[in-house]
Amino acid sequence: MPHRDAPRAPVFNAMPPAVLGLAGAILAVALAGYLFPRFDEWMFAAGVLLVAEPGTPLPAQPLGHAATYLLHIFIHFGLLHLAMNIAVIVGAGRAVGMAFGTGLRGSAGFLVLFLACSAAGAGLEVLLHSGEPVQMGGASTGASGLIAAVGWVMGGWRGMLRLAAPWIGFNLLIALTGLAIPIPIGWAAHIGGTLAGAVLTPVLLALFSEREL
Repeated sequence: MPHRDAPRAPVFNAMPPAVLGLAGAILAVALAGYLFPRFDEWMFAAGVLLVAEPGTPLPAQPLGHAATYLLHIFIHFGLLHLAMNIAVIVGAGRAVGMAFGTGLRGSAGFLVLFLACSAAGAGLEVLLHSGEPVQMGGASTGASGLIAAVGWVMGGWRGMLRLAAPWIGFNLLIALTGLAIPIPIGWAAHIGGTLAGAVLTPVLLALFSEREL
């Protein structure tokens, strides 16, 4: 008898634990901030990335400026901003997380990728910033890395280019034209996260994947 494909599991039933944990942590911080205003104030002060030209004095932050290169992923400016980033993390993260594997090793690899892309995006935003100091937050630095990563998982370098190139191009368009967007866009942070995802995904998959490559 011919074999029939097994029915596909619902998306959330097959969601890698690292993806659920990451999305859940971001949502939990947002909910805690809504319920406890004092925590919200502290988290914003500790997590928001302060972006300014070199030599500009910046106010002290509870955990220091270096911590914001990672903690900014928990700072969102409204429900739409939060929802968009969670959607990318869950949508792109599922395929990337499954490529790493759902065990401890694979989960660690996924989180290393996401956090490295987040830090790289924050770093490029700081490096290329000019003008008045601004505050930056949001998980889109890491989510941008997942856009490149899911392209690699689905189709190697060509697949990565098909997804990453339009996203980089869109952000370059914002940078070059000052395209009006309802909320300010950290175009350099997005590009930095995407480039980090493009470079790191094959390396980290080779190191952490639980699957035979």
